[in-house]
Amino acid sequence: MKKVLTWIKPTGNGMHVGNYLGAFKPFLELAQWKEAYMFVPDFHSLTSVHDWEILRRNKQRLLAEYFALLPENTDITVFEQSKVTRINDITWILSSVTPYSLMLRAHSFKDSQNKNSDINMATFNYPILMAADIISYDIDMVPVGKDQKQHLEFARDIAENFNKTYKQEVFKLPEPMISEEVMTIPGTDGRKMSKSYDNFIGIFDSKKVLKKKVMWIVTGSEALEDPKDPENCNVFALIKFFATQEKQDEIAAKYKAGNYGYGHAKLELLDILLEYFKEPREKFEKYMENPELISERIKAGNEKANKMADEKYAKLLEVIGLDK
Repeated sequence: MKKVLTWIKPTGNGMHVGNYLGAFKPFLELAQWKEAYMFVPDFHSLTSVHDWEILRRNKQRLLAEYFALLPENTDITVFEQSKVTRINDITWILSSVTPYSLMLRAHSFKDSQNKNSDINMATFNYPILMAADIISYDIDMVPVGKDQKQHLEFARDIAENFNKTYKQEVFKLPEPMISEEVMTIPGTDGRKMSKSYDNFIGIFDSKKVLKKKVMWIVTGSEALEDPKDPENCNVFALIKFFATQEKQDEIAAKYKAGNYGYGHAKLELLDILLEYFKEPREKFEKYMENPELISERIKAGNEKANKMADEKYAKLLEVIGLDK
């Protein structure tokens, strides 16, 4: 059975609609027929978060979100990056076959260069650790958004460099799974939904905050009585992702008939989102109030991930000549 993997960085702002549509939902669909894994990349957070309390809180929130969105009796394995004891050892070995020139092309490094002249080495080495996160477990495919495609390309390049250097097929070359339908999710300002643009709609925001963000969505300026084109509206673009076809047709007809304002559409979107995520939002509150439930669910996943990483590390030591 092929293996599939996904992850979301624990930033503390919570998972947003773009995360869900671009990676999480496609992952859940793939997981029905695959051996599926999800992890929390908490080591990656150290590139920017240097406060233990914030880091711990961000991580707890993300795990609560994971388990809130996953079915209760899921076969998906969830684990913590920092609990895989050999992940940094594998990263070091991979760094020995990774060209400096490759790292200079990394989007994460270039973005940090543009924003901050004082860049830490964790930011520079970020793609190597990410590659280790993917190829240490013999993952076959990863559902990603268009902006994350480079992570997969780097993982493939690094795996291939190792295989060629040591003339053995030690690592699989994972394939990116990108859904054309959800390539770009519009944010509240019409640009791609992103935390860096602060234009995202959080799945687990309070109802008050969720309403505020939905009402911020940029729309046209037609008068209330004027007919409107639903296919040229950011609100309807989001409605289409979450409403039934019947509901979409109903709302589209209102747009075209006139006497239906963008404010009306936004309130319908709010109701649709609250209904779509009703059960996950209730489960999220339960996990946040009872963190011991998270600890119970994550234990088996950490053990399984460690077993696979240990086996890969043992193979690597043998291949590079350090097993004795």
